[in-house]
Amino acid sequence: MKQNIENLSENEKKFLKMLLDKGNVSDVEIFKKTGMSKATCSRIRKKMEKTLISEYVPIIELDKIGIEVFLVLMFKWNSFDKEDITKKAFEEFEKDPHVIFLANGQGSAGQSTVMFMGFKSLIQYNEYFKDFRRKHDRYIENMNSLILPSKELIKHDFTEIIKKELLGVN
Repeated sequence: MKQNIENLSENEKKFLKMLLDKGNVSDVEIFKKTGMSKATCSRIRKKMEKTLISEYVPIIELDKIGIEVFLVLMFKWNSFDKEDITKKAFEEFEKDPHVIFLANGQGSAGQSTVMFMGFKSLIQYNEYFKDFRRKHDRYIENMNSLILPSKELIKHDFTEIIKKELLGVN
């Protein structure tokens, strides 16, 4: 069931804002700060976990754990008509620990896919892409990449857009 943000109660909006401000906030902390009952907090969390929140994930500073290379890769997947090949490749991309973000859409030069990836070093990146190209080159066109040192990542979370667009908080 998809949650329509306009249908959130004021308590649900307060609860969501507190989660966005501090992802590991407990129901007890929310109860203390908002005045909602413990039962209300528990009910709201269960509802949001069914309708709005897919998982709780910490935002890690990649350079602090040894991931030094961040890659933005855009390309045109030219084999969407080959469903078995496409399904297998995208399942592989989804399971790949280097892939941080994966999406299909429509872009300039017919590009259809974007991947954000992380690597410990340029050497690891280089070895990875030798194998990537061997497996997928015949299905990919117009590949463009942007390689960044992970310490140069400035912002990498969705909380502010959710606060602004869904909760009306500036």
